[in-house]
Parts: sequence; structure tokens; C-alpha cells
Amino acid sequence: MKKMLFAAALMAVLIPIAVAQDNRLPQASLDREVDVRAGAAVLGSHRQDAPTPPSYCKPCLFYAGDFDSNASDANGLANEFDVTISSGAAVYAPFIVPKGKTWTVTGLFTNNFLSAQVLDPATIPYEIRKGIPRSGGSGGTVVCHGKKRATLTNTGLNGNLPFVIFATKVEHIKGCRLQAGKYWMSVIPYCTNPNDSDCTNGYRGFEANTDGAMAHRFGPLEPANNSFFNSVFFGAVWSPSSNFQSSSRFDDGVEGTSK
Repeated sequence: MKKMLFAAALMAVLIPIAVAQDNRLPQASLDREVDVRAGAAVLGSHRQDAPTPPSYCKPCLFYAGDFDSNASDANGLANEFDVTISSGAAVYAPFIVPKGKTWTVTGLFTNNFLSAQVLDPATIPYEIRKGIPRSGGSGGTVVCHGKKRATLTNTGLNGNLPFVIFATKVEHIKGCRLQAGKYWMSVIPYCTNPNDSDCTNGYRGFEANTDGAMAHRFGPLEPANNSFFNSVFFGAVWSPSSNFQSSSRFDDGVEGTSK
């Protein structure tokens, strides 16, 4: 009888705790949602370096490098527009067009931890900007933008987390020519359909960082500690991403041709 009473009392204590955890506020940083520091056995193994970009970046002008689960600060930052984060969150990561070159951009992608393999709607916006101040506060100037039907490609960097890293890519971009200089890009996964159970069942998206070995890195090195986070939901107005987590670079890429 004493054991039964103890078990009942324990359940009475644990049930409110579980409810409180389920009702906690959404977090901007992936490591506050799941145990990112559990190590490579949880996040997935790090691929060996190679002189070529991943197969889903073609024709590839720039790839920041693979997410490295062995990095001490392996993480992801909210990059999503969904039922949970209803006003959206966007990571803007920099890339460099080399001196003397002109890039014609035909595709853009970001590698995101997604809680479900779905985009709903599948047509999503993309942006390229320039002139964002070092201290943030302003989004600079939009250079290229639009909406395109996007695809999800499993990057193969999957682990046992309830999130899988998918390349969220828009292609067939037209009229986007970039002269030499620094730019920032965003591609945001969408899941806003109130009739889609994947969207209404706690859908989340986080852009993976690429701190660590940066396997398969291709093209100019992504500038470190120069990304920005923009989200009314999380109280960020073109804020340096370092205000929200220690990630120095994020995982994204640019497709197209160079002259």
C-alpha cells in the first residue's frame, strides 16, 4: 500500500512538470530546444573533407561547408515561417563575390534542421541584400528577391534528433547579377497551412551552423561573425546573430555562373 501511495504521489508531481515543459516558449537557438551537446552519436557523423561541393549545389559558386557535429558549438538558429513562429524568423548569412568577377545567380539554398520534411506552401521567398551595417539595425538594400517553388534535399547529415538537415533550395532565378563585393542571403522554410498536421504539430526550422571542419566548402570563405538575425517574434531587428548564439558561420550556398 505504501509503494502504491508513493507511486501515485510521484505521478502527481511529474504530470505538472511535463505539462509545463510542453508549454514552454519557443526558443531561437536549437540547443535550447534539444540536447545538441550530446555529441556526434546524436547529431550524425562528420563527413570527410573533399575538394568538391555537395551534389545538390550545381552549378556551384559558393558553399559555406557542412554542418560539423563534432564542433564544440554545433548549433542552429531559427530560420522559419510557420504556425509556431507566426511572424517568422530569418538568418541572413554573408558571401563574397571575388574581385573582378560577376556572378549570375540561378539558385540559392540554406541547410536547415527541420522537424518535418515538408514545405507548405512550397513557393517561398528568397532575398539577397548588400550594405547591412556591421552593428545591424538595418537590412541594407535588397539586390535580388522573389518567390520560387522550393525543394528539400536530405543532406545526409542526419542523426537521432527529432530534426533532420535539409537543403531548402530555390532555383530558376532570373535577372540576378552580382558585381564583386559582400552580400547576404536568406531562404526561409515555410509551413503555414492550418490544415496540414505537420505544420500545426509544432513545426520548427533552424539554419545549421558550419563551425568546425567545414567539409566540402567551396568558393570564397564565408566571412565569420557577420550574419544577422531578423525576427519580430524573438525581438530581433537586424541583430547580429552573435547576440543570440555563438555560431560564427551558417550553412548555405549559391548556384550560378561566373565571368
